[in-house]
Amino acid sequence: MQLRRRKAGRVKRALSAISTTLLVATAAGYKTDAVAQDFYGLDKQGRDNFGPGIAYSELDSALLVYQESGGRVQAIEPSADLTVHGALGQQLTLSGVADAVSGATPNGAVPSDRIQTFVTPLRAQGSTATVTSASGGSTVIQLPPTPGQLATAALGRQYTIAPNTLPVDKGFHDNRAAVSGGWSQPVGTISEVGANLGYSLEHDYQSITAGARVAQNFNSDNTTVSLDLNGEFDSSFPFGGIPTPLSVMSAQFKPVTTRHKTQAGFVLGLTQVMTRGWISSLNYAFDSQTGYETDPYRVISLVDPTSGEPVSSLYESRPETRQTQSIFWDNKFTFGPTLTEFSVRYFRDSWDISSETVEGSERLNLGHSWYIEPNGRFYHQTAANFFYPYLVNGTTLPTYASSDSRLSRFDAITYGVKVGFRLSGRTEFYLRGDYYTQMGEKHPANAIGQLRFQNLFQGANASILEAGLQWKFH
Repeated sequence: MQLRRRKAGRVKRALSAISTTLLVATAAGYKTDAVAQDFYGLDKQGRDNFGPGIAYSELDSALLVYQESGGRVQAIEPSADLTVHGALGQQLTLSGVADAVSGATPNGAVPSDRIQTFVTPLRAQGSTATVTSASGGSTVIQLPPTPGQLATAALGRQYTIAPNTLPVDKGFHDNRAAVSGGWSQPVGTISEVGANLGYSLEHDYQSITAGARVAQNFNSDNTTVSLDLNGEFDSSFPFGGIPTPLSVMSAQFKPVTTRHKTQAGFVLGLTQVMTRGWISSLNYAFDSQTGYETDPYRVISLVDPTSGEPVSSLYESRPETRQTQSIFWDNKFTFGPTLTEFSVRYFRDSWDISSETVEGSERLNLGHSWYIEPNGRFYHQTAANFFYPYLVNGTTLPTYASSDSRLSRFDAITYGVKVGFRLSGRTEFYLRGDYYTQMGEKHPANAIGQLRFQNLFQGANASILEAGLQWKFH
């Protein structure tokens, strides 16, 4: 199977919950098919025999709908993947995906028992009418001229948040389109050599990816050792420019418009056929990132040391380097009419985030055509060393600070079910529904003043629905 990585800016942040539910190990595809072959079976004439030594193609198309509770972020994602298998082990992959994301997204500020007002740059000029955003509620404001520049009709967007309400920006919306392709084949005595390229673009973010793979089979093709090398070059060009870290939130356009990030890493994998019905994979991954890691739209509240009332909103600041490591162990078993998958993952990075993931699914064949596959996933992580729910006015500001709940200590549970119908040995239709929920510290013991009565965890609950069609053909 192939890991689908979502590389994006605002879309990437909005869909992070989806991404974390789809983490899987990259095992040798032909071995996975071999385990599942008895589960699906062939027709009596063997006409639907797709596998090693046979040239065939696979088309996998899907539509995913993601909706957070409380009227927050919603996303629609159609995708299509074409894989062409050659009789001698060649494989060509072509993929395309589009994301449309909108809704209300937390801006990072804490709730208050008073009305709060926030301002951001405006895409329009020369008007003082009410702005119509995805959810409305914004107003155009006139900005004072920037010192040293001519007085021009600069405008900004202002929105207010009711008392005791999580501050969210209802004007959030973005679109992304991404394409990728790859080729692999045996070369001489090497079982597999391959390379891939990808490109992703949204309104304020661009990503270029490249990778290479080499794999070698041993032990009568029952053992595979693989090495994947990955590189990425990202450009962030947020609307309104790049804000100065920990500066006061404003609607003025910033002089720096673009920042970049580079990323390089590798995945070292071992896949072993343990028995006819059991495949086990162990992967070690390392990744190094350098450049712009900050969310340019997110702020952190500066609060009064006594009352806990927000006195200002500062743009967040994150380190410009990050190294990550992870170990992933995945197992697939067949027991009669069932296919079981169980995996565990440990992750750690240089921001002091560590996480553990346990995931499992049970696929049960209901006759020749139907199957049902319940699944569950538990996730736990520690907080980044620069996570703060808020900063205190009058104290020395840290170099790095973010109130993003995805950098906090929290637990998450995903559970759902997939139902599939085999239209033929060549075609399968499926529906999958999942529910995702995050659990964190809502009321820290050291909260100040009115913050003791506010929910300071900005986590999300989301429903995910996916429909897909898989078609194999010669």
